[in-house]
Amino acid sequence: MALSPADGDATENSEAQQAIIFDKTTEKGSDGQLFQACMKSIRMSHASANRLRTGLIVAGLFTDKRMYLEAIVLFYAATDAMEKKLLALDESRSNDSEDQGDEICAKLLSLGYRFGPQYEQDIQALVSGDKGSSNWEAAVEKILANSSDGAKAYVEKIRNMSSGAELAGAAFCLWGALIIGGGAAAKPRVQVLCGKNACHLFEDVTGPGRGERKAKFIQLWDSLVKGATDDCSSSEEETKKDNETFTLIVATCQDCMQGNNELITSVKCNPWWLKYMISTAVGAVAIGAFLLLPAQRADRHKLM
Repeated sequence: MALSPADGDATENSEAQQAIIFDKTTEKGSDGQLFQACMKSIRMSHASANRLRTGLIVAGLFTDKRMYLEAIVLFYAATDAMEKKLLALDESRSNDSEDQGDEICAKLLSLGYRFGPQYEQDIQALVSGDKGSSNWEAAVEKILANSSDGAKAYVEKIRNMSSGAELAGAAFCLWGALIIGGGAAAKPRVQVLCGKNACHLFEDVTGPGRGERKAKFIQLWDSLVKGATDDCSSSEEETKKDNETFTLIVATCQDCMQGNNELITSVKCNPWWLKYMISTAVGAVAIGAFLLLPAQRADRHKLM
């Protein structure tokens, strides 16, 4: 599940430690270039995402398969919409096209990632393991239909994106969280809960070469469009276009980080063990009241 593009596991670090990790990750990009600008644009939403993620984990994300299924379906919908739009725009690009937005799509796809099919494999594994349910597409439709208005609006916004610059903002949040963020740290917990067949999402972001994958992502990001520190050999028109593209990517990135938070808050499923905790709590209160009542009666008799 994608949450936010920064190193580390939000559940194992204090907010101060998370801020330090975030800033160190930001510094890995070149000064004045796109990666740093995107990281800075999501800083506040990223801190909120860490709090939301911690709350979701405490609530039982990695203890209940249904809850985990709901979460990855929501991120699948956003990621799959973004990847399909990337492919569609790239396919429509002619060899002599000068549309930089389409060129951005080609650059993003050159990374070789397609998380949508991996999400689908994991969703199929989780749904097939649910008694009486084997249609994963129907399960996805049901979860999306019951999702929050904010989550639906976010997915629809991605589907309506029409340029590589906009899709780059979405990819930064949805891919970045898995490639350079804490996505890899979730695999052991998911494997314990759901088994190896539900861990396809982590295949391309775990194992040897993680440092190289992060570096490649950051370098490619800084190459998507010229930043403030690049040479000034471009024409005035080209510079203006670069600035507009740069600004659009950063702004879309900021919006999509907030969209990711909408997906997290849309998770409605309660863990299986919650009802037992409630029953136990009610029982404890009832027993306490039962034990306390005779004592109160005895005190009243003494007063009389």
